[in-house]
Amino acid sequence: MKDYYDILGVSEDATNEQVKRAFKEIAKKEHPDRGGDEARFKEANEAYDTLKNSQKRHDYDTMRKFGSTGTGGGQHPFFNEEIFGDFFSGFGNGDMDFNSRFNFTQGPGRARTFRSSNRGNRNVQVRMALSIKEVMTENEKTINYKLPSGRDEYATVKIPAGVQHGVTFKFDGLGDDSIKNMPRGDLMVIMSVLDSDGYTRKGNDLYTDKTIDCFQAVRGSEFNLRTLDNNVIKVKVPSGTQHGTLLSVKGRGMPVHKTLNIRGNLYVKIHILIPQLSAADLKKIKDL
Repeated sequence: MKDYYDILGVSEDATNEQVKRAFKEIAKKEHPDRGGDEARFKEANEAYDTLKNSQKRHDYDTMRKFGSTGTGGGQHPFFNEEIFGDFFSGFGNGDMDFNSRFNFTQGPGRARTFRSSNRGNRNVQVRMALSIKEVMTENEKTINYKLPSGRDEYATVKIPAGVQHGVTFKFDGLGDDSIKNMPRGDLMVIMSVLDSDGYTRKGNDLYTDKTIDCFQAVRGSEFNLRTLDNNVIKVKVPSGTQHGTLLSVKGRGMPVHKTLNIRGNLYVKIHILIPQLSAADLKKIKDL
């Protein structure tokens, strides 16, 4: 399987904006009409087409980590007009004819032709903030936003469980409608996923902290922990646990794949509190 993150030179937790910027830099350099490497350009475009789409990226990440989910052949469109308009309109130095046609092969015996064109109604961007506790489950939210025409609009959108910070969901036909007799633009919902309830998130794993006293660490102990999905689990502290130890609880992190019931892990960082002791208590410890 190709490593799309490596192809674009971004990390696995890169935001949509970082993915877009990385592809744009490669496209400027490697576009065939600028004398670039056509194979490199096609590869970068394939990577971008997958990583910019939240559902494709989710499925791709799942296949990388857990193998094929049996969803099909995994083919991705080689190029689309939206990418063309987003990235190549506005390079602006006059050495590329953006009104000309570009033919790109897509599989044996097939070719697609793309022409840049003036945009009609524009897309509308809205930022939605949810806590990591909220995105433990699927969300359906009604949002209010203002169209470029000045009209207020309402839309009910579904956000899947486990959504990553920075991903963008596209809802067709819910954007600008200023130009009559033209299709409406799309609604682009950009996700902000915020830490909450004493938990932080890294990828699909969750992290939290727990303070115990030195005697619990020496002897070993067990404590109850309330998770973000409102369950109470028992976490065992082995005897001799050191300050800063990360205890792992498998399968208690963020949802990764609903059908396969795959989740990330939960990590609890142990902090050890040394209590103030009397002289008599110190003498007892010294005699141990």
